[in-house]
Amino acid sequence: MSSSPSTVRVAIIGGGLAGAALLRGLLRYPHIAVDMYESRPAFREEGPGLAINTRTQSILAAIDPDLERCLDRAGAVLTTSETRVACGPHAGRKVEIIGQGAACKKNVGRQAFLTEMLKGVPPRMMHTGTRIVSVTELSPGQGLLLVFEDGSQKKYDVVIGADGTHGFTRQLVLGADESLVKARSTGFWELSIRVPLQRAQQVMGSQYLDPQNPHRVGWIGEGTALIHDLLDNGAEVQIIVFGQTNDVAEEDGQSGPSWAKLFTPEEFREMFAPYRMPVCRGMVELVQSVYTVQVAALCQLEHRPAPTYVTKNICLIGDSAHSMLPFQGASVSIAIEEALILSTLLGRLPSRAAIPAALQAFDQVCRPRAEQATRSSAETGFLVTGRMPGVGLDADLLQQHLLHKWAFLLDVDMDAQQAAANLVMDQLLGLGATWP
Repeated sequence: MSSSPSTVRVAIIGGGLAGAALLRGLLRYPHIAVDMYESRPAFREEGPGLAINTRTQSILAAIDPDLERCLDRAGAVLTTSETRVACGPHAGRKVEIIGQGAACKKNVGRQAFLTEMLKGVPPRMMHTGTRIVSVTELSPGQGLLLVFEDGSQKKYDVVIGADGTHGFTRQLVLGADESLVKARSTGFWELSIRVPLQRAQQVMGSQYLDPQNPHRVGWIGEGTALIHDLLDNGAEVQIIVFGQTNDVAEEDGQSGPSWAKLFTPEEFREMFAPYRMPVCRGMVELVQSVYTVQVAALCQLEHRPAPTYVTKNICLIGDSAHSMLPFQGASVSIAIEEALILSTLLGRLPSRAAIPAALQAFDQVCRPRAEQATRSSAETGFLVTGRMPGVGLDADLLQQHLLHKWAFLLDVDMDAQQAAANLVMDQLLGLGATWP
């Protein structure tokens, strides 16, 4: 990677959506030379499809106008979203939530979206199958040295950790304290499947599975929750299943939290016995048609709040900074916000000496919002699985608690957020502040 004396050299470690969004944002700035590294053989984004709300779509467009078009090229489905109670005396009742309604979200497969995002990146900037064995700070002002598994080395001015919940970059910022570095169990689990539209219509019915009027419906159950929506231009139906076990085990510091929750088909069927809605029973049947011997779900983990996301030349974004529960889709929304703010701050750098001020400004503005999203996502998890004490499956109480639950994601003023970050950066530079 060639560089002029004024060039800021940036390494993004991790090739998921957060890293890709940041990379696309940095391409706007000619003084930034950026590389993105992924240890796996290909750039991959695993997990259920995304429901991208209109606010996040606008933030994607602010990073790079083509990113919004990437959604459509990836087969995104413009969707009507709603939430209903699946069990108990209020089964079938709709729960009104501000932000849900007609044409309010675009559902898209993670991998399809990532693939489209990276099509706009020069191949020379993307490096797969590249394992980094160490990141070492050089003498003051000389940046960081990355050493790779094959023995090669490269120097960078900034390293961005975007390698996810289990990546190694969190330790670069937070040190050896495993209570901060490692994600912890939450008691929630998740699994998802995708089936052809016609097959899903045969089993679930066609009321909510009309590709001409696509719906994303969340069903609140008794210790569980179900979601169904359409992906791939309406050709596939996605089913997402959540559960809450109430049996979070203490971790011994050696084995760490469990990654999987296993059920026999009989145990899985019993969990959903209270569901009487035909569409819900159809979803359970489809899951069991995929998992015929053992049902395997992924345990949902989250990080404890970090005291900082940055050092003077390393910054964490996305799940590397703040793994959170998936119930509001906040993890991706917040990561995209962070990509916009961080790319803009780095784009404003007058010199390499200003890097610590830019990263500290990012931390001061973005970390409180991510912590709010983490707390809200956990509360939402208990609500949508019918496990919130004093609320349960009461549709009126659920609506009372959920009505404004997404407001902080939908009402964010990104111009104000960006202005606040710019102000912090300018104040630090104007005051001649030094890194503590």
